[in-house]
Amino acid sequence: MSSDQAPTPDMLPSDDNLSTESRKPMLAQLRTCTLKHDELGQEILLNMLLRNLLHHNLIDQADKLICNTELHEPYRSTNQAARFCFYKGYVKAVQLDYTEANNLLQQALRKAPEKAMGFRTIATKLWLIVQLLMGEIPARSEFLAKGLKNALAPYLLLTSAARFGQLNRFTKVVQKNADLFHDDRTYMLIQRIRHNVIKTGLRRISLSYSRISFTDICQKLNLDNPEDTEYIAAKAISDRVIDAQIDHKTGVISSKEVGDIYSTSEPVAAFHKRIAFCLRVHNDAVQAMRYPYFEHQEEDPEAKKKREMEEEEELSTALDDCY
Repeated sequence: MSSDQAPTPDMLPSDDNLSTESRKPMLAQLRTCTLKHDELGQEILLNMLLRNLLHHNLIDQADKLICNTELHEPYRSTNQAARFCFYKGYVKAVQLDYTEANNLLQQALRKAPEKAMGFRTIATKLWLIVQLLMGEIPARSEFLAKGLKNALAPYLLLTSAARFGQLNRFTKVVQKNADLFHDDRTYMLIQRIRHNVIKTGLRRISLSYSRISFTDICQKLNLDNPEDTEYIAAKAISDRVIDAQIDHKTGVISSKEVGDIYSTSEPVAAFHKRIAFCLRVHNDAVQAMRYPYFEHQEEDPEAKKKREMEEEEELSTALDDCY
């Protein structure tokens, strides 16, 4: 398939291309497109292969395919670029690289057409889960976007439970919508959010109580036993989620006085993150722009003279044919 031709029907995404047997022909076609420098064909086939591998949960193979395949920017097709960013973002999310996954999913949503509601819905769902895994709470406006409100309703309940650290409520939402999360292929990632919900609840407790026993924390968070609570509290302190001390003899956790956040480096880090995002959007916009190749170059005098002569010959031949 040449770069200026439309994709043939057998190369377009379909259920037949999700089988294991179809993987080998697609790899052969990808090799052919690479040798012919068919960039559009490479983008289409790479996305088809990634879709096939992720359908069979072959995350490591999908990651190796991404690492060993070189795509040149700007992409020939914005739609294919959006799909590639989505698949790569899913791989990064499974591999615990949430920051990179967040950036890729944002790019996928920016590049996706406004009318592609199916793609935007599943990409938004994955992006919201990645934000929760990063310890961030998505804005409520993200759940109220036009055409996505009903589809994102279960994820809004998840976010609400994670925001307030309500582990019991979070568990009920997951159990009630387990089939939906399995269909969205986000169930595995949602299971990881449980630890973040516990840490959020523990943070709220540490802010409310200056001194509290592990037994009381266990009851408030609906955990199994106080021993697990002690381990979770120690892990939260080492991760700097809470600022407290543990008295192992009495089984009590004592919170320290909350300091001024503006005396730390957190505001600088937040501003740096926002500035980096704006610069990345600007760079993506510049790379996505296309310029005519010869517009900024002067035409060679000899080539210009030759072109004028050819035009005169064509004009004289046309006049002779008329008479």
